[in-house]
Amino acid sequence: MDFLVFKFPVSQIETSILIPPLVAFSVSIFISMAGVSGAFLLLPFQVSFLNFTTLSVSATNFVYNIVAIPSGVYRYLREGRMAWPLTLVVIIGTLPGVFIGYYLPDPHVFKLFAGCVLLYIGLQLFMR
Repeated sequence: MDFLVFKFPVSQIETSILIPPLVAFSVSIFISMAGVSGAFLLLPFQVSFLNFTTLSVSATNFVYNIVAIPSGVYRYLREGRMAWPLTLVVIIGTLPGVFIGYYLPDPHVFKLFAGCVLLYIGLQLFMR
């Protein structure tokens, strides 16, 4: 049964080749009921169990999102629950942000942005 054991070259972890797909399958089943992608649940598995670094986990989760999100969008469209005015406003704001963010790879800018967002959320929670 050595053919079922896979060694991840980045993390040097050996595991059954079946475990990562089974975890992704399980997460997909339960998360798709809520209409979200579920990559945020794969992240702890990848970091703690498979011992992967942040860059590889981010790339893997992007691919997972590309595969998982269309089914959620299709479900909302089929059920008539897509809020088109909100969807268009979010798309109009997202597309320029994606292109600008691509050209600003400086982690200091991201840390500043994340800090401001968390500070705002913390102040909102404190004020309530």
